[in-house]
Amino acid sequence: MIHTDEDDEFARIEHENKMKGQPYHFDIYVSPSQRNHVLEEVAREFDSMRIAFGDTADSFARYVRDMKHDAKT
Repeated sequence: MIHTDEDDEFARIEHENKMKGQPYHFDIYVSPSQRNHVLEEVAREFDSMRIAFGDTADSFARYVRDMKHDAKT
């Protein structure tokens, strides 16, 4: 049987599927301002859920906004 590059790739994928956890690691830098922007977007989504979830949505929004301050330390 002839062993091809495609066979190697299938073997690699099979090996990674057997691994526990995430097989890939990406080194991507996210600036604090980018992180804070995303956290604010999430907090605004919780704010929009106030009618349905009341105090719980307020608590989640506050928690997410507090995460922005933690990033500066």
